[in-house]
Amino acid sequence: MVSLRRLRCSGFLLGLISLMGVACGNDPIRVDADLLPGIGGYSTAEADLGWLPAGKKVDVEVRVVNRLSDVVPFDRLKLNGSLNKAEATGNSIPVGGELLIRAALTIPNNSHEVDQSIAIYLQRDGMRSARDTVRLRFRVSELLRFHAKTVQFSRDGSDNKMVERIPVTITQPIDAAKVQVTGTGDFRNARGAIVHWQDRDWLQFEVDREDPNQAELAGTLTIEDPVSKRKDMITCLVRYRVPVTVRPGLLFARPASDEKSYAVTAFVRLYPTKTESERTDETKTSTLASAVVAAHIGDYPVDVATHPLGAGVYRVEAFVPERFVGEADSVQWQIKTDGKVYYVKNRVGFPR
Repeated sequence: MVSLRRLRCSGFLLGLISLMGVACGNDPIRVDADLLPGIGGYSTAEADLGWLPAGKKVDVEVRVVNRLSDVVPFDRLKLNGSLNKAEATGNSIPVGGELLIRAALTIPNNSHEVDQSIAIYLQRDGMRSARDTVRLRFRVSELLRFHAKTVQFSRDGSDNKMVERIPVTITQPIDAAKVQVTGTGDFRNARGAIVHWQDRDWLQFEVDREDPNQAELAGTLTIEDPVSKRKDMITCLVRYRVPVTVRPGLLFARPASDEKSYAVTAFVRLYPTKTESERTDETKTSTLASAVVAAHIGDYPVDVATHPLGAGVYRVEAFVPERFVGEADSVQWQIKTDGKVYYVKNRVGFPR
């Protein structure tokens, strides 16, 4: 069925009278419209094209038949949205004749309901151009996508199991119950499924923090329809509010001055615990405890030099013996502060 809407315009009335739909093979979508007598304003004719598959390229043909008693000069076309490469036959529409408009349409991948339009500028009796519009409405099928490329969460340092939801768009004929969820990085063991909540679809997933001292989780989640093979991926980052951080996450070693070891430099930052925050509120001064930093390569302890830079901030250097180069890929820091011990692991790269 065709959604028909007729509005009067300056001398014209554009009435949409039929829609042929999408034919088999490479045949275009065909839309027929009539120019009828009208008075004042503009006119818009709307066609509902139904469901069109995401990402596909289709051709659209609009045939405008002149039902007036005069020849109507054609001026120009104006397109919006993903319509492109439109062309029209002839410079005027004779009485009883037609103007054929051909346009290419790329079905977008980022929207469920789409409204595109072709504005047709015509003239009559030497008057200025009147704009008549053919509006094409359709819904996008086979759509499976996240609403963003990245997402970030913030969690308390004591949360070792996280359950979260990310909004997604899924359209027919994809079955949400069959959508598969996979992950990479720290999300490689994530469990997830599509759920319907608050009148929309969401990816609900659960992920464990394997190391309770880990300051952040990073990785990707992918949703995929096993039938259509459509899929989308989102990059996820979870930051934990932890008492100690060591930055940067990836360290690079450099030859030390003794020429027998490699120096690895990092920055340690202490954050106030709940007790320290309460103490600061009472005294109005910061009372962060000092830190003692040690480091290990595997089970082997290495020398560490600690340089205080300010309240709760230290520059630390671990000296890795040359014999570990080639087999060591991380350094384990041990930070003792305020009677507690925290462990943080950083990956490290050595020069070749």
